[in-house]
Amino acid sequence: MPIVIRRSAKFNDQLKNNLRIRYEERKKNRLGVAPIHVSDILPTTCIRKQYYSRVFPEKDPISDESVHHFVRGEASEFVITQLANMGVSQADLEFSGIVAHPDIMGSDLIVELKDTVNGKRLDITDQTFRSYLRQLLYYIVITGFEKGIISIRYNIKELRWMRGDEQGDYYFRPKDANIVGTESWEISLPKQDITREIIKNEMVRRKNLFLRAIEERNPSILPRLVEPMKSKKCPSCPFYDICMDQDGETEDARLMALEKDLLDISGVIDFKPSIE
Repeated sequence: MPIVIRRSAKFNDQLKNNLRIRYEERKKNRLGVAPIHVSDILPTTCIRKQYYSRVFPEKDPISDESVHHFVRGEASEFVITQLANMGVSQADLEFSGIVAHPDIMGSDLIVELKDTVNGKRLDITDQTFRSYLRQLLYYIVITGFEKGIISIRYNIKELRWMRGDEQGDYYFRPKDANIVGTESWEISLPKQDITREIIKNEMVRRKNLFLRAIEERNPSILPRLVEPMKSKKCPSCPFYDICMDQDGETEDARLMALEKDLLDISGVIDFKPSIE
């Protein structure tokens, strides 16, 4: 009898199903008047997509790619947390109805771990980095700490974008490309800085709006993304047709989307890429 080898999707389907169950259990705690998670209300993510994913979860099924990203991120977080050995992992925090689970909480600082396959090295000019920064700032404000660390693990050597056409995007790897590894950034926000109060008000405002939208089943009060993120993220969103063609956007929501971001205000950020 020969050794029989056949492609099988059974194990992958089991992973996707179990991950879906895990997500649904978390979502059950975010409906109604239950606490909202920090990731639900970040200005750098689409708050409308967060709403739709809870109201219409069947329209955003778990994919093999979702499982891959989840496993890679969880594994990286577990190992680095063990190596850091500097605090509590995934602490349960709550502030004004907002739930937070920082990756590592030490005695006087927060560490947020990120794992990426992005060939570009990130800094304050990149939207992804700004999203990481905003999340950490929320945690810093919630805990009352003054310092935090963003630690980004790059899984591939640096790639640089050349051009794009209808076939896709083209990249090249420079001879002096940054290698795989971890890059960390320390962030400081003094307790007396007025920015801390602005961030606190921003969190509460977005939480209240998100909660109201869920309770009233009314996404029109939530702002849509604006350019350049709109062109980049919206076309591939599973909720695009519902968001753009069926549900409207109130004037207050539209104006909210056009508000100047806190991180774009002169003097708020002091960024230096070099190590001092």
